Amino acid sequence: MSPDSELVSTRARPRESFWRLCAGLLLTPLAVAIAFCVAPQVPLSETPASAIAFAGATLFPILGLSLAAMVELRLALALGAAAVAVAVLIALAVLKPAPVAAALLVDTNLVCLSWALGCSLGRRVQHASHLFPACVVAASADLVSLLSPEGPSHAIAESEPALSVLATWFPVPGSPALAPALGVGDLLFMALALGVARAHGLPYARCVFACVVGTALAGVAAAWSGLAIPALLPIAAVLVLALPAIRKLRRSDRSAARWSMLIACSIALASVARALLSRR
Repeated sequence: MSPDSELVSTRARPRESFWRLCAGLLLTPLAVAIAFCVAPQVPLSETPASAIAFAGATLFPILGLSLAAMVELRLALALGAAAVAVAVLIALAVLKPAPVAAALLVDTNLVCLSWALGCSLGRRVQHASHLFPACVVAASADLVSLLSPEGPSHAIAESEPALSVLATWFPVPGSPALAPALGVGDLLFMALALGVARAHGLPYARCVFACVVGTALAGVAAAWSGLAIPALLPIAAVLVLALPAIRKLRRSDRSAARWSMLIACSIALASVARALLSRR
């Protein structure tokens, strides 16, 4: 390769990264805007309408996040982007704009926040196998948080103001309503997994697919049971199954990883037992 062609290549990469990042951050609000114009004119019964709304509120943010996760920024810039996203979310909670405008801004800023924090942390994970205990601990924590009355996930699910700025939204076909789906914790963890995949050469498309499948399983389980399902549980499980490399713990990490997973699972099982006993 000639020096001139190398110079053109290095100039093209930042430009390509810029447009990829723009596409990732703008994909979800663009989809929401188009769906809001079309959805009210599409008459559907409740079940398929809910399924389409859930699919839109999960698939577009995951795809947008997967595009943005391919772009790496310095930690200082990533933290700045996260701070701006948090500031916008706080402003939305205070100002309470029109539902559609709020959905556009919330979805955009949740993807931006998840990319800035989750992907930055994921790229700094020292070894791919560290994602394995992270999956177990995150899934257990999400389960405990949802089942415990004092847990953050439980509080967000029960609070409409909190849900309005901490979950992704998508129009429901056949009505002017919007429905929530993915919480900020789900997006942050998927961004972390995508960051690990990029940093350590894991199959990236398979990682994205695992996130989509895990989220879909959570949606199906919630629709079938009528209960709130901790999405990180199936997301983490599918990631562990789809990425065999993360299950190969290094000898030096095995003891700490096993103890952390054992403790996390024990707390989760105790939380499930307490929830079952409280319903009797």
